[in-house]
Amino acid sequence: MKRILALLTVLVLIFSVTGCSSEQTTTQDTTTKDETTTVETTTEAKAENTTTASSYEPVTIIVDLARSGLGDKVEQTFTAPPTGVVAKGDQMADYFFDLGLENNMAAYTHGSCWSSVSQFPARDVVPLIGDAQGKFTKEQLLEVGCDFLMGWDSTFSDKNFNREFCEANGIAMYTPYCARDFATFEDIYKDYETLGKIFAVEDVAAARIDAMKAKLEEVRTTIGEEAYKNPVNVFVFDSGEDTPFTACQGMPGDILKLAGGISIFDDIEKGWSRVSWEQVVERNPEVILILDYHNETDEKMEFLYNNPSLVNVDAIKNKRVFAANCADMQGSAGSAGTVEIIAKGLYPDKFK
Repeated sequence: MKRILALLTVLVLIFSVTGCSSEQTTTQDTTTKDETTTVETTTEAKAENTTTASSYEPVTIIVDLARSGLGDKVEQTFTAPPTGVVAKGDQMADYFFDLGLENNMAAYTHGSCWSSVSQFPARDVVPLIGDAQGKFTKEQLLEVGCDFLMGWDSTFSDKNFNREFCEANGIAMYTPYCARDFATFEDIYKDYETLGKIFAVEDVAAARIDAMKAKLEEVRTTIGEEAYKNPVNVFVFDSGEDTPFTACQGMPGDILKLAGGISIFDDIEKGWSRVSWEQVVERNPEVILILDYHNETDEKMEFLYNNPSLVNVDAIKNKRVFAANCADMQGSAGSAGTVEIIAKGLYPDKFK
């Protein structure tokens, strides 16, 4: 009897140990599986990042800050795509929206000229900073984690975000080629190519460039070569009641020429200039093109039609006054479309 009891005790102990051991093994297996999954996911993510980093060709650019007053040409090298882009102005932001780079953006600002023609869903997703005029502080810029700032070269002047500030805070500077006084559509293409390389979306950039070229060719075919031989004389009214501010050469001048027009101040050797109403009257434009900043076309048109100085100007007498978006006239994703808009205003019969 004692032997039987002893044997039963041994058997109970064996089963108890086996049961505990199985329970521990099950728990360990579950934990191990969870940890392994996490490690594999992390490893895969690291592998993807490593692949991206290893396949990324370093990109070196020269940023020309001459017009900002610094007079510097700064060399910058990128070893990976920036992930905290801040675009100062709608025309700058549209480059990134058009290239599908909203996930690389930390924020943007409308600026004084709002992009009211180009429609990008990302515009409502990427955070806005600054006031209605696009002004923001250094604190705001650092708060959003900016590592790439794109704006006019004046953005990087001493009174704004100069080179020393940007370098001290790890912010790459970029001012577009199309902002130059003598820029043409080739400079927009160069901006797309450069941003395409920096952000590793060269194929997308190439596709966007091809689409722009196709649009310009479509306009050329529609209005015909005669329009380029004998362009319509246009006064571009940007702003200014006492002394008008107008477009001369640069991007707005090139956009006009591609649309079959020419600025009456094309002889002025810069992109933009202050002129006098007497000069406008003397040059007697056939058409006046209003640059719309943010839905103030009607106000500007009323001013022009009621300006006693312009009563005898052909554009006013023949009621040939229309508008184009100011942001796109400066060089942006919508500039090719703006060429078509202006061409339709200059040669309406060709587009019927």
